[in-house]
Amino acid sequence: MTQVKIAMHGTDVSNEISLLEYGLLVSNESHEDGSGSHFCVYRVDEGFDCGHIYPSDIVSLINGTDWMSEEDIVSFLEYTGCSDKDEFLGLPLVNQISDLLSYYGYENIFGSSYSQPMTEQEVTERYLD
Repeated sequence: MTQVKIAMHGTDVSNEISLLEYGLLVSNESHEDGSGSHFCVYRVDEGFDCGHIYPSDIVSLINGTDWMSEEDIVSFLEYTGCSDKDEFLGLPLVNQISDLLSYYGYENIFGSSYSQPMTEQEVTERYLD
């Protein structure tokens, strides 16, 4: 069986550095089934995991219609250096996800992982080679 590689990118021009040092790769385009979700590979406590995120979920968070309170949003925007919600939402999706992960952690953004984390070798073979 032939494995199809997904076109991905990170916050660095090198996908290897993005994943192994910064802990995140995001698919370049929304899911091919039209769902609008983006596939992500991210660092967890003891390895790497993957999941999907919708840009609309990020908009809901930043606009306060999800679990983030207005106080949370102000603190988060200060952390990112963005002056307002529109500036943050104007950033590339991978930067938005990276900022959310670094501030809130993967469990708050992607939820708990119930599978065995991938090792660095496994994630390299699947998503970098």
